[in-house]
Amino acid sequence: MTARIVLAVRESEYIEPLLHYLHHSEYGEIMRITAFSRLDAFMEFMTGDELPDAVAGDPSFIEAWLVEGRSTVPWAVLTEAGELSERGDLAGGRRIAKYQALPSLLEAILQLSDLKRIRTAALSKEATLLLGVVSASGGSGKTTVALNMAKQLGATGLSVFYLNLESVDSSGFILRMPGSNVPGMERLLYELKAGGAEHKGGRGKPKWGDYVFRHDSLRCDAFRPVENFKEMLQMSQQDTLELLEGLAGAGSYDVIIVDTGSIEEERAQAVLHRCGVLLWVLKNEQVSIRKTERWIEYMASPHSGMPPELMNKSRLVLNNCTGAENERLPSSALKLDAVLPYIPSWGLQHYGELCLNSPQFIDGIQELCRGIVEPALPGVFTGSSV
Repeated sequence: MTARIVLAVRESEYIEPLLHYLHHSEYGEIMRITAFSRLDAFMEFMTGDELPDAVAGDPSFIEAWLVEGRSTVPWAVLTEAGELSERGDLAGGRRIAKYQALPSLLEAILQLSDLKRIRTAALSKEATLLLGVVSASGGSGKTTVALNMAKQLGATGLSVFYLNLESVDSSGFILRMPGSNVPGMERLLYELKAGGAEHKGGRGKPKWGDYVFRHDSLRCDAFRPVENFKEMLQMSQQDTLELLEGLAGAGSYDVIIVDTGSIEEERAQAVLHRCGVLLWVLKNEQVSIRKTERWIEYMASPHSGMPPELMNKSRLVLNNCTGAENERLPSSALKLDAVLPYIPSWGLQHYGELCLNSPQFIDGIQELCRGIVEPALPGVFTGSSV
């Protein structure tokens, strides 16, 4: 059985990624969406003989349709951020957040109809991928890579969390931080440390959603940057492991991208131990290459204390390349998994927003995401069956 859904929104650019994800995911087998961005076309369809199983749309579309008295079909208003204070269901309908991860959005729309969806193992709570972005040297563009990956993975419909563990969060130089009253990671770290026995056994555990805000420009969740520099310096390896375990165990995210600081720090060491995939970012410069090579050689040795599977879960990305795919490292010990281009415009004074909107760089990031996420979470990124 296929649920017939009508979607009516003002923005045609909202429709395209949703339909693309639908057609390449398991939802494509159980949902058929007819989408409209013009009110007259929507009204003409809805006054026809073929009624859908459910309707979801912007308030103006829904209101115009309800005036015609055809509200026997289950319906929902797509609610934007400014209207989130209006909680609860409407008279005869529901509210659904318009901007959220595409799987969650389609799931909410699907619940309007009588068709119940059977979730696959690929989208189960146990499928969270912890992806650590690390670098053996500064200035490699690690944060730019991590932020672009978060945005592109979020655009596919995956539920993504961006976690910055740098002592000084450099994402603020690229992003405009939205205003938020949520307590953030500083308070969460305090609660985790102060909880003690209170948090054991499943009682008194922090509600992770209370500390998170939505990064609409990235299409992912995150914590507000930690303002107290000392808090990050005092964050131990165990603190970091507890934070990573909690985020992954919350079951809210498909992918958690962890942006690290110096590789010698305890926080980065926790990432090396816990993350399922490690993305090493390096520049095509002798210093960066040599430092990466030395660290990987050390970690592969039996006396390093690193998990034996570290090398198998490591991927190497050469960033800021001028020769694109033809670039090769002058070392036989390292094998590249991806190459990302040099973007000249990023040398301008106000480069922040440009870092997330370069078509050439985005192409490279999308290819990188396909290569990393699909093997780790089969079917979630491409929508193909396992």
